[in-house]
Amino acid sequence: MVRHMDILAEEMLELRARDPARYKRLIQEGMLAELGFDIATGSSKMPTVDEVRAKYRPREASYAAIAEAVIAGNRAKVKDLVSASLDQGKDPVDLVTNALMPGIQTQCELYDLGKAFVPEILMSNDAMQGGILLCQQKLGDIPKKGKLATFVAEGDLHDIGKNIVAAILRANGFDVLDLGRDVPTAKVVDAAREHGLQMISGSTLMSTTKAGLKRTAETLEEEGVKVPLACGGAAVSRSFVDTFGNSVYGKSPLDAVKIATEVCSGRDWKEARKALY
Repeated sequence: MVRHMDILAEEMLELRARDPARYKRLIQEGMLAELGFDIATGSSKMPTVDEVRAKYRPREASYAAIAEAVIAGNRAKVKDLVSASLDQGKDPVDLVTNALMPGIQTQCELYDLGKAFVPEILMSNDAMQGGILLCQQKLGDIPKKGKLATFVAEGDLHDIGKNIVAAILRANGFDVLDLGRDVPTAKVVDAAREHGLQMISGSTLMSTTKAGLKRTAETLEEEGVKVPLACGGAAVSRSFVDTFGNSVYGKSPLDAVKIATEVCSGRDWKEARKALY
């Protein structure tokens, strides 16, 4: 029997007072569920925070210090460290690739595992951008990895997941056009043509609007716009995405980076699916 909402709200308030740690965990899990994470699949085989940090930590001490400052979201420290490295003759592109990027990649994977949260991603991205700005000033414009767009399917106003995907893609070096929420297929197709997009990331929270992703992927293909659609969100599953072409399923925001990397390296949607599934 479904509880009355008033009773449920009262029980949640009691839980917050009685067990604030559990209450906070449940709220965080609810946020992750909206972003499309499958909370039930957690296992002891998941890497620890230390293992993730070790995976991306640069070998050179000065580069490792920059990466750690990015993870900590300390923009001022990142700028000081990057400035010192540039004064020592370090290559700006090498700094971006092997010092700044490892920091954000660490934070993104921690986020993907549920061990970091939205504010930390945004702070790390801001810190990294401070370092990138110095490198750009030294070198000139640093080329982006690819030109993408993000949107929420027509009829859906929930854009938390889309906003995080856009932030993570930008943090990983992609040029991202945010088309917004409740976006009709025609607007997505027009944007792909006008801006020369290489990939589009679409999401939806509600099952009633997920057909909009299918319609968008098929319309792009039918109209000869060779731009694959990365599909994700709480209402989206791989089995659903596999029912139509010109699309690749992503379970979490970090998967959007993996899909974009495949697509922008020249692979079509079929090759990307094969590489990632």
